[in-house]
Amino acid sequence: MEKTIVRQVVLEAISRLQNERTDRSLFHLLQGKRSATSLQDAHFYGLEAVFGMLPLKKDRFEQVLHELEHAGWIKREQNLLMTDAGKAQLDSPFLLDDLGGELRGYPMQLWKRVSLMIQSIVCLDEKTFFIPVQQDSGVKEWVKQQIRQVADRSDWKATVYQELNQALHQLTEREAILITYRLSGLKTGLSFPQLSERLGTDLLSLQLEFVIAWRRCLRVLPEDSLILSLGNDINHFKMTQSAQKTWDLLKQGYTVPQIAERRRLKKSTMEDHLVEIAMYAPVFPIEQFVAAAQYEEVIQITDRLQTFSLKRIKQELTQEMDYFQIRIVLARKVVHS
Repeated sequence: MEKTIVRQVVLEAISRLQNERTDRSLFHLLQGKRSATSLQDAHFYGLEAVFGMLPLKKDRFEQVLHELEHAGWIKREQNLLMTDAGKAQLDSPFLLDDLGGELRGYPMQLWKRVSLMIQSIVCLDEKTFFIPVQQDSGVKEWVKQQIRQVADRSDWKATVYQELNQALHQLTEREAILITYRLSGLKTGLSFPQLSERLGTDLLSLQLEFVIAWRRCLRVLPEDSLILSLGNDINHFKMTQSAQKTWDLLKQGYTVPQIAERRRLKKSTMEDHLVEIAMYAPVFPIEQFVAAAQYEEVIQITDRLQTFSLKRIKQELTQEMDYFQIRIVLARKVVHS
C-alpha cells in the first residue's frame, strides 16, 4: 500500500499513543477538540504538533484506519495497536512534527494575512479590481487597517519579495512550488483543488504538504522579518480561554474553592482547568495538590512502565492518590522532560 501523507501522519500518531488510546481518542485529537481529555492526550503523548491539523470526516477517518489495518500495520482492539510491520513503516524524523498544531492555528492565520496583503497591495498599485483571495472577514478587516499604515507600498513589496525569495531557496523545489503557486498578485493563485489536479496529489495530502512547506518557510525567515511581524498579534496560546481565566484568578491570589464558587465551576471542571494550567504554565504550585513523595512515586512508575495510562499508574501506587493528582504530576513531568 502506498504511504500517503495522510496515512503516514495517522500511523505516526498511533505509534505515539503507545497502544493506550482508542480510535475515538485519536479522532478527537486530530480534529482539535479542545476538551480536557484531548488536550491532555496531545500533551502527554507528544502529539500537539498534529492537534487539529487533520480534520478528517468520520467516514474518511474510518477508511484510513481500515487501510492501515488491511495492510497489517495496525490492529483495532480495545485500543489502537501498532504492529511490527507498522513500526517498520515509520519515517525518521517524524513527519507530523512539522504540522504546527501546537501553535493553535498561527501559521495558517499568518498565511491568510500575508497572501491577502500581497494581493491587495499589488492590485492597488496597479489600480486593478480583484476578488480577495481570503474571505475571512477578520482577516480582510485586519488587512484594510494594515495597508493604511504602509508608508511606501513599493518598498513593502520589495522587502516581502526579498524575504520570500531567500526563504524559498532554502526549501525543496516542491515546497517552493506549493507556496508560490498559492500566492496571488495580479493573477489569482491556484486553489487547493486546482493545485491538487495539477500536481496529481490527493487534496488532503496536498493541504498537509502545504502546511509543512509554509511552516518550514516561516522557520527560515529572520526573526525581525517583515513577514513575521504581520503575525505579532496573533493569539496562539495553548490554554483554553476558560482555563486561562482560572489561571488569571490564581495568579491574583484567589484560592481554588474561591475560584470555583466565583466562576460557578463544577469540581471536575475545576480539576480539568488545573491540569491544563499545569501543562502550559511556566510556573505551577504543584505542592498545593501533591506531596513530594507522591510526585516522585508517580514519576518512577511512569519511567519504569513507560506509560501515561492513569489506570496502570494507579494500580502500581503504594500511596493513596486520586486520578486528578496523577494527572497533575504527569502534566508537570511532560513540561520538565
